[in-house]
Parts: sequence; C-alpha cells; structure tokens
Amino acid sequence: MIRVKLHTFQISLIICLVILMILNLLGGIKWYGLPSLWADTSPGFAIIWQIRFPRMIAAVLVGAMLAVAGQILQTVSRNPIADPSLHGINSGANLALIIGTIVGLPFTIYWRFGLAIIGALITFIFVMALSMGRGGMNPTRLILSGTVFSGFLNGIAYGFSILTHSSQRFRNFLVGGFSGTTLPQIGLLMGIFLLVLLFIFWLRQDITMLALDEKISQSLGNQLVVTRIFAVCVVVLATAISVAIGGNIAFIGLGIPHLVRFFDHRDFQHTFIENMLLGGAFLSFCDFLSKTLTAPYELPLGACSAALGAYS
Repeated sequence: MIRVKLHTFQISLIICLVILMILNLLGGIKWYGLPSLWADTSPGFAIIWQIRFPRMIAAVLVGAMLAVAGQILQTVSRNPIADPSLHGINSGANLALIIGTIVGLPFTIYWRFGLAIIGALITFIFVMALSMGRGGMNPTRLILSGTVFSGFLNGIAYGFSILTHSSQRFRNFLVGGFSGTTLPQIGLLMGIFLLVLLFIFWLRQDITMLALDEKISQSLGNQLVVTRIFAVCVVVLATAISVAIGGNIAFIGLGIPHLVRFFDHRDFQHTFIENMLLGGAFLSFCDFLSKTLTAPYELPLGACSAALGAYS
C-alpha cells in the first residue's frame, strides 16, 4: 500500500511538471493556444520556441538544482532549516557577479558562472568558519551567521548597483528572473545539471549516511571528510549556475525538501529525484506567475518564490 502511494506521488510530480512546463510556454504577456506548440505557421510558434522555451527550461533546471542543493545541505549538516540562500551562498555568488561586471569583466555566461562559483565558495567557507565552536560546527550559529552575512552581502550588492546607476542592468541578479535567457546559456546549464546529477548518483549512499551519527557513518565505511567536500562542491556548482542564470532566488532549497518529506519520509537516496521534480515544477509555476499576474509588467521571480515558499 505504501509503495503504491509512493509511485502515485512520483507519477503525480511528473504529470504536474509536464503540465506546468506547457503552461509556462503558452502563458505570458500574450497567451497562445496549444496548437502553437507544433504549428510552425502560427504567429506564436517562433516566440514560444525561441524566447519562452529557453526560459522555461532554465526555470525547471534551476528549480531542480536549488531544491536538491537544499536537501544536501539539510542532510550533511543534520539541520532541517539549511538552505543555500540562508547560508549566504546565493548572496555571495550574486555579489561576485555584480562586482565582476562593474570592474569590466565580460558579461558572458561563462564569466558569470566562474564569478558565481568563486563568490559562492568564498561565502560558504566564511560562514562555516563563523559557525565553528569548540565542539565543532554549531547548527544554530551556522543559520544565524549565514542569515546575517547573507543580508550584509545583499546590502552591498544593492549599494553597488545604486552607486553605479546600474540597478536596471542587474535587476535579474538582484530580484531573480529568467527574461533574456538564451539557448547557449541553456547549453551550459544543461551541462552543469548533468554533472551535478552524476555527482549525486555517485554520492547518494554516502550523503544519506551523513544523516546518521558520525561514528555509525564511519563504521559503515563512509569517508566523512571526502563526502562532505564533494557534497559542498555539488551545492556550490548547483547554486553558482543557478545564480548566473536566474539571479538571487530564495526559499526553494528550504521549502521543497520539507514538502517532499511530508509525502515521503524516506532518506536522501530515495527522495532526491522527487525533490528535483518538485523543485522544477515549483519554480516553473513561479516563473509563470511572475510574467502573467501583472502583464505586461513582470513581478520579481525571487519575491514570488519566497512568498509561495513561505506559504507552503
């Protein structure tokens, strides 16, 4: 009975994701009918596949990676409120992008990704250092230091954008959004997504054991330091490419794992796919709302995801 319910949940997630992907393609400032997806003579055909399709794919992949990054952090730290945005990883990547652009570095996706990795990694290391006490990492200090440092970095990012009169240019970085996403950007995003997925499949059992007591985990043959290093690399990779494409998007890594856990109480290795499916569906829905609720104006995607994530 339980297995049947789990299969129903997984199938429901897939159906929900497909429906929201189609809805995201058809909805926007102007709505198009379902035949516009395949009728190349339709006026909306080019808009759907050249403009809306890259945006929809970006929303799905970024949502999936942020959700699984949050689940990894919660498992590794054994802290149910761990999240890349609360640890300042998003903010660090975002600030590095803005500083790099201001000093004149190229605005290509590869430079943005590289800067985001540097900013995310430096911020994570700094927050981890602040959270360390005599008895090791303190979960409470980790959340507090991450939240405070994240707010500090966001303030600096907004300050730079205002002082340089470039708030509009950095709008997607500051408030999140996928407008202007191109197919070459999707190519890099897909490559990083597959790399993250490969690492997760390789480490899924070791990451799952990190949720156990350290002595028990070591007795089962888990190399704790190595697993944690690779887990952090996965989180930094997923967060960096997400910020480089979609900007500062919060609460997905916090809320989605809890929502999945409500329906499926199993451990990481059995639920990370479900987290990715629900994360992709959730951010695709948020993107759909951001471009349709106040059309022709677009709502900040980060605000939509935070509001819906907090509500859920």
